[in-house]
Amino acid sequence: MICRFSKRTWGAAAVAALLAFAVFACAPERDTPLISSEEFGTPTAVPTPTATRLPEEAVQIEGQRTSDQQTALDVVGKDIVKIANWQEGGPSMLNNLLGYFMVWGYGYTVELVEMEEADYRDAIEKGEVDLVLYVDTGDADTAGWLSSVVESGSVVEGGKPIADNESVRIAVHPTMSERAPELVSFLSTARLPGEAFSKIAGIVRFGRVGVTPSAGAFKYLKEQSAVWNTWVSEVEASKVQDAIDSNKTSLRNRTCIPRGVEANDCGRN
Repeated sequence: MICRFSKRTWGAAAVAALLAFAVFACAPERDTPLISSEEFGTPTAVPTPTATRLPEEAVQIEGQRTSDQQTALDVVGKDIVKIANWQEGGPSMLNNLLGYFMVWGYGYTVELVEMEEADYRDAIEKGEVDLVLYVDTGDADTAGWLSSVVESGSVVEGGKPIADNESVRIAVHPTMSERAPELVSFLSTARLPGEAFSKIAGIVRFGRVGVTPSAGAFKYLKEQSAVWNTWVSEVEASKVQDAIDSNKTSLRNRTCIPRGVEANDCGRN
């Protein structure tokens, strides 16, 4: 028997095919293309809205973070003391050594301002730096400059840090007497035996290989406590010794706070 389809039958078939295609095209991804009878009558699930946390709840959750989810911030001291620094073993190590007391003993923030040695004269006269801890007056030109600026009052002579080297002087900007009088007093009493200092300064190197200026200063501090204890009071000496015992090797005083990040620089310097 031959079946013949009318135009009405073909139209109904086409509509049914389009509806089936639409169902499959709009359906979410699934393991099987078959649709169960239950799915035709199952409504789409509506997610339950979540309330926004109140500020105090967010603070409480922040406080529950684990100890490794912290970061470290530099502690801002009483004031920022800027010291002229250039890449030479003796001067750079001396900056780190005396700067260590300013940070850990007296609670200041120290910034080593990198420059060429020839530029420190102009920098301290203009107040761009507060201290030049290694002025070598063994050079006649440098001696003449220091004498001139001290006489004019634009620079104050602050001491002789190397006990057996009278030519090394400290230059201090006049504002330091008001901003940090205890540091000015400290610099006038700090006197390093030259032999021990020069021995370590002689192996200081800049770059990846060798003893860095900060490591050289830390080595001196660990080995010469009997010397530097005479420079400061018991209070400052105790603070410096605590920093040494805690292996604080640089001029960065840092504290840890929860920040919700992976990095943990707490206690590193």
